[in-house]
Amino acid sequence: MSLFAMVTLDRVGAALLAHLPWFITGAALVIVHAGVLLARQPEPASEVPGADSKTSYAQLASPRMIMTCLALFCLCQPMVMRADLVHRPAWLVWSSAFVVLVAVDAASTWIPRRLARLCLIELCVALVVGAVAMGERPQAPAPSLPGNELPAGWATTLLMIGAGSCLSAVFLSAIFWLIWRTGSGLGFADVRMATAVGALTGSISAEFTMIAIVAAAVMGVVLALVHRLIAAHVIATHAGFFAYAPALWTGPWAAFLVRLLG
Repeated sequence: MSLFAMVTLDRVGAALLAHLPWFITGAALVIVHAGVLLARQPEPASEVPGADSKTSYAQLASPRMIMTCLALFCLCQPMVMRADLVHRPAWLVWSSAFVVLVAVDAASTWIPRRLARLCLIELCVALVVGAVAMGERPQAPAPSLPGNELPAGWATTLLMIGAGSCLSAVFLSAIFWLIWRTGSGLGFADVRMATAVGALTGSISAEFTMIAIVAAAVMGVVLALVHRLIAAHVIATHAGFFAYAPALWTGPWAAFLVRLLG
């Protein structure tokens, strides 16, 4: 083995070892959300259209669901490792707790309200923790966000992240609320998901938010076409709705890749 290969393996091993606590934390979040909390979510009221035919959350909280969520979580970890330390806790929550919401929506076109609220709270806490714990450290441009330098000082970092998150969250919430009010096929859970997208991406930059939303829209169109062409029986089963949370969830990841490769 050449010296270059040995050095490369040592660096990869060191990076994986350093990421191990993050990985364990995220995997635990997946297991708790998919294996424990999901089964305890209240079902929608019987008068809600489609509620009587949906798969119960207790049935969805299966070993298959847990393994699917863990697999998606693992696929996201190379990008989580590339995130700057200030935003890494938020990306960890996005790749773990929120992946459970996405998987449930993909399987049933329903997202439990209480679990969605909990995930949003966890995301906000992660943003605060990242700003307070890492804000005092000098921040070089992050590999995922070229040229985006965060200021030293946790108070300033927290203020900037908080302002960006709130503005983007309110902006996307308003847009998706209007779409929901027009009866265009989105559920109110998608409004909550859009709020989370705004909170995460707005903590980085307005440009990042725009890239994420465009990517999510493109993914949504693709999913809608696939749904129409291949899964016509799902349309009949779920009264015309299809899962839009996966598209919203992939938007920030697409923006991450664009900025990483740009």
